[in-house]
Amino acid sequence: MDPKHAILRAAQVVFSRHGFRQTSMAMVAEEARLTRQALYHHFDSKEALFAALVDQLHESAVAAAKEAAAQGGRDAADAVTQIVAAYHTSFVESVAASPFATELVEESSRQCGAAITGHAKRFAKVLETAIAGLARAGRLTLRGITARELTDMIAIAAKGVKVATATEGEAAHGQALKRIVELICAGAGALPAKAPQRTGTVRRLSR
Repeated sequence: MDPKHAILRAAQVVFSRHGFRQTSMAMVAEEARLTRQALYHHFDSKEALFAALVDQLHESAVAAAKEAAAQGGRDAADAVTQIVAAYHTSFVESVAASPFATELVEESSRQCGAAITGHAKRFAKVLETAIAGLARAGRLTLRGITARELTDMIAIAAKGVKVATATEGEAAHGQALKRIVELICAGAGALPAKAPQRTGTVRRLSR
C-alpha cells in the first residue's frame, strides 16, 4: 500500500475520533504505525495532512459522481439524485459517526475553501452535463430554466442537506437529498418528459 494512502486512512480515523483541534500528529503516527519522523517526512504539519485528506475525499467524490452519471436512473429525478448522492456519500460516510462532525465541516471550509470550491465546480460540470443530456434524450423537460440554473440550485441545496444531516448517517442524508432534488425539479419546472404519442390515423366515430 502507498505510504501516503495508509497515512490518510489513519488520519481519517483519528480526525473522526478526536476532531481537528484535539488531533495531534503523534496520534496519527500511532494509528498509522509510523514514527513521528516518518509521518513528518510525508506531511510537514497537521494542517497539511488535513488538507490532503479533504482533497482526497473530494477527488473520490467527483469520480463517484462521474460513474453515477454514466449509470442513468429509473427516471430523470432519480438519475440526478444518484449523481448528487454519489458526490456527497464519501463525505457523509467519513464524518457521520464522528461527534466532531460540525467542527470537521467548519474546519475543512476554513482551511480548504479554495480547493473545495475547485472540486465543487468540477462536480457542477458533471451534473450540468448530465441534466443537459437527460433533456436532449427526452427524459427531462426543462421549462423556463437552463441546465446550468437547475444545477446551481441543486448543488446549493445539496450542500445544505450535507451539513444538516452530517451527524445523522447515510440513510437520513439519502432520504433528505432525494426529497430536496424532487422538490427543486418540480418547482423549477423540470418535469419527467411525456412519453411520445403514437402517430397514425385515428378513426373518428360519428354520431
